[in-house]
Order: sequence, then C-alpha cells, then structure tokens
Amino acid sequence: MSSKHKWAALMELLWQRISHYRSPVLATAVVFQLLVLMSIVAGHYSDIARGQSVLLKVIPVDPRDLFRGDYVILSYEFSRELPRETSSDYRSLTGREIFIPLVPAADGQHYRSGGATWTKPESGLFLKGWVDADGRHEFGIDQFFVQEGKGLMYEDAVLRSELSAEVSVDPDGKAILKRLIVNN
Repeated sequence: MSSKHKWAALMELLWQRISHYRSPVLATAVVFQLLVLMSIVAGHYSDIARGQSVLLKVIPVDPRDLFRGDYVILSYEFSRELPRETSSDYRSLTGREIFIPLVPAADGQHYRSGGATWTKPESGLFLKGWVDADGRHEFGIDQFFVQEGKGLMYEDAVLRSELSAEVSVDPDGKAILKRLIVNN
C-alpha cells in the first residue's frame, strides 16, 4: 500500500472515531458556553444584590454614538475631586486607585462625596475608582444606554438639575449603574 493510501486510510479511521463522539462533544461545548454566560450574568446580579442602592446627581456629557445608539455619558460632582494633599498634575496620578466615601446629601435622598482619599475607608459606604489620564475618576458608572431618541431627554433633565443615577454599591466599593431617574 502506498503512503498516500495509508494516509487516506488513517484519515478515514480518524474521522470515524471523531464522528462517533461528535454529539457528546458538541453538547458539552454548548453546555460549557451556557454555563460561562450564566456565571457572568449571575455575578453581575450578585453584585447588585449585595450592594446598597444610592442616588447620585449626574451631569451627562454626550447623548449619541452612531454605532451604539443613544447613551448618556455621566459625570458626577466628585468625578475630578482629589484628596486635599494632592498636586493637580494628573499625569502622575494616572491609574492610581482613589476612594470616594459617600455621605447623605442635605436633601435626604442623594449621596455626595465625603472627601476623596487614596486609602480605602475602613467602614461606611464608598466608591472605588481609578484616575485616568485626564484627571477624571473611572468608577464603571459613567455610561448608560437609553432607548433610541431618549438621550436628549436626559440631557435636558440635567440642565434643569433633575437627573439622578441609581447606583448599587457593594461593600468593596464596586458600583453598578442600575437606572437613571428624572426627578420632577
């Protein structure tokens, strides 16, 4: 038998073996992918369930992206706040962890910054973020996708100081933006 025929026979035998296990392997792959997706979703909802809901006053920046539809870029009163002893050279601070302790605001509904700090608070509610190259703080709550055509409604609401964000904050300072609220 020539080497070409031996190779063909070997490939035929290999294909028969693979075909025999094709259904179980395919089923296992599909189940694995579903489990990965479910664990991602469960982890996200676990963070929301463990966290405490707070309202934060927001400042939207841009309501539209041609590829992703309407969304609101949010800024908070403390988005650029630095600890007192810090210089204003943002480039040297890029990537550094920052913590914003949250305290009740005077209106009794919202929360505000209790003073930015570089060290993790030992108790109480706080946000954990990072300083970016522009000196803004990234907390993972800076974008919110909205129904097509609704972005400008939220922008108008903030101009009237009537926009709040409901945020779930877990004990480690991780925040998840749950929804935007237009206060009337």
